[in-house]
Amino acid sequence: MSKKSTRASKPKAEPDAEGSAKMSKASALKKVLFMSQELLPKDADDGHLRLERFFHPGHGKEALFMTHPDGRIMELVEYTEPRRSWLVNSEVCSNGRIYMTAAVDSTLLALHHLRKHCAQRAMSLDNIAVEEASTSRLLNEILDPENLKCVVDVKSSGEQKFYKYNQERTLAWLALKTRQVAKILKEKQVHCGHSAQSQNFVRSEKLAAENVSNEMDYTRMACDIVGRYLDADLHDLLTSYLHIPSEIQAIVEEKAAAQKRKSKAGKDEGSDSKKIKLNDSDAASKLKSSGLVDSDGDPNASITSPTAAPLKERSLTAKEKALAKGAKGTKSIASFFKVK
Repeated sequence: MSKKSTRASKPKAEPDAEGSAKMSKASALKKVLFMSQELLPKDADDGHLRLERFFHPGHGKEALFMTHPDGRIMELVEYTEPRRSWLVNSEVCSNGRIYMTAAVDSTLLALHHLRKHCAQRAMSLDNIAVEEASTSRLLNEILDPENLKCVVDVKSSGEQKFYKYNQERTLAWLALKTRQVAKILKEKQVHCGHSAQSQNFVRSEKLAAENVSNEMDYTRMACDIVGRYLDADLHDLLTSYLHIPSEIQAIVEEKAAAQKRKSKAGKDEGSDSKKIKLNDSDAASKLKSSGLVDSDGDPNASITSPTAAPLKERSLTAKEKALAKGAKGTKSIASFFKVK
């Protein structure tokens, strides 16, 4: 029997189906999550973190949130890129996504349901929860009813409380939140302009002063951050309430302001460049000795501007004349490289 047939006749080792399934299942279940250590409960009796789904107004659908036993709620933000994986110990997890927690005010999530059910009439939170079962835990267990006073009108009847949505109060509260976010962005020196900038290079004071983001840029970015948790129409109302211009209008105004600064700088440079007048006798004597003024004339005479002598035409040599005569009727080398 030949070696080839011997090798072919050897039975191949079959992989353990049960073991491979366990490995793939384990690698699929492992995910990378970044969160603050302060969010972890210190004792088991305090409760556990829970992953729950609530309606996200900015996405228009349910999203994944993490709730803390003390009532805090965090959005589970997902960052994903194609063809990414994690190496955990000796395993390769094909799920290369990164999950992070971002604290959210539960009142922002409740605004969608209050505008939907309590715009025309006052309702209790229990009645809203009956109509939307998914919001029962959010409205009755996580949300603090005292915090709703900034967005609704509260009416009491005995021990029951009824809430009616108030748009003016809501916009004022959202504007306050937007200004707080803008203040933090300014303290962190986050660039909020239209053009990209790198903070890894040292810039001159003049260039830094020209590229400093103004208050409206900070307000626009803060409004977009708060608007991620609002309905689209409410976000538009907040933008008009804060008198924030559109992106196109802001870019046009920024370009006009830049051109105005450049024209003003050009005028200032033109006014600063003045001609130096030499009225001093010492300066006149120095000019006279330098040969720039006539020695026979007055020492205070004007400076003579030398004129360039006309160029004389150079005569060709006999060799150059012969080459020119022989080149008549021939094409230049550049003609061979023209597009045909």
